[in-house]
Amino acid sequence: MVDLARLTKDQLELIKEKMGVENLWSFSKIDTYNTCSWLYMLKYVQKIRVKGDSCYTHFGTISHDIIQGFYDKEHEYADMLDIFNKKVTEWRIKDDPKLRFPSENVEEGYIKNLQHYFAKVQTMPMKVINERAVLAVFKGLEKYVFQGYIDSEILLEDNKLIILDYKTSTISGFTGEKLLKKARQLMIYAQGIIQHGRMFNGKMTKFNVDQIVLRYDMMKYCNVTFVQKNGIEKTTKAERKAWVAHIANQLRKDFEEVAKQITLLEKEITKLEKKIKMKKTTPEEAEGYSVAIGEVEHQIEVAKESLYDQLELNELIEIAINENSLESLPQFVQDKYTITNCHIDIQLTQDILDEFVFELVKNLDEVTLKGKEKSTEEAFMRSRIENSDTFYCVNLCDLKDHCSFYAEYKEHSAMFLEKKDAPSDEELLALLGLG
Repeated sequence: MVDLARLTKDQLELIKEKMGVENLWSFSKIDTYNTCSWLYMLKYVQKIRVKGDSCYTHFGTISHDIIQGFYDKEHEYADMLDIFNKKVTEWRIKDDPKLRFPSENVEEGYIKNLQHYFAKVQTMPMKVINERAVLAVFKGLEKYVFQGYIDSEILLEDNKLIILDYKTSTISGFTGEKLLKKARQLMIYAQGIIQHGRMFNGKMTKFNVDQIVLRYDMMKYCNVTFVQKNGIEKTTKAERKAWVAHIANQLRKDFEEVAKQITLLEKEITKLEKKIKMKKTTPEEAEGYSVAIGEVEHQIEVAKESLYDQLELNELIEIAINENSLESLPQFVQDKYTITNCHIDIQLTQDILDEFVFELVKNLDEVTLKGKEKSTEEAFMRSRIENSDTFYCVNLCDLKDHCSFYAEYKEHSAMFLEKKDAPSDEELLALLGLG
């Protein structure tokens, strides 16, 4: 392993020579093929290069740099939000059409989520190592050597290693079977660490698969944990910009419980009063019951301070939602909720890793064979762009202006809109009541 932030061209050539390969693979390269074979052909076969980001890659890079800069002691915790806001201002002033969000609502939500992250993120107390190079080797029709960089690594006291990746993307793709597909990049890095070891505190340390945890820090989200009526904790994931709105119904239940609690306390007083009146009750016992009644009455008075009518409650919760904070609510409500980072962990197993390696090698062999065919355009041909492809093609593809399939998609969309906006003669007459 090479412990450098970014390897030079000469160092990469040295690695290729040492490993006996002509080319190094990156996750982005194989991921490009799996996303769009035609994009792979344009980027890696025809080697078309374009400069520039999308809004998502632009702010993703900024967000990575800010949190990693904190761990690298380049700035203080309190500086992170200011740095992010300055980057947002610079982006607005530049007003690059290629860096615009699909809509104002998407833009506002995306930026507010990250602002909350940099204002409230819980940082890790242990040492965090950022952007170290990693190599991983896979064998198929050829020897495939991957080279990449790990966002962050954390070595725990029990010798478990967390491979951490920061994500500013939507959480919906990080659940169920989709999660393991998303984790392919981190699995490549894990395989490299298992193969070669990792340098910590000047010592090369070996790891087996059971010691490695893959973690995603979903920066736009937070975990909201609260205690349910049955005493069991529940955790829900929410967008940071609207986490209070996400739990609004639960907040209402908290206040509804106050009235129920008062009713139960009043019943407790009734029971104690009956015990006082019982013939077998001694004066000492009666005095004890009277003291208990006083304590319960005090509890009732305290609870009544948090008793609101429906209009007052609506206003109170509305304020909390608008402020995206519980600070305006009674302390008993604030104490119920804990906000933490939204981490998604994958505990690796040998079976998971073996299945991934098998599929990866098959994938690499497929790309290799296609690259050797006489007509690479035919080999890497794709089908027409469908609805499921449109978000990536419109917002994320950096070569869409060089793509014949995208040009066809835009032409088809324009024709559809024209047809939609212009009614037929029969429709026009019917609309005017002349049919």
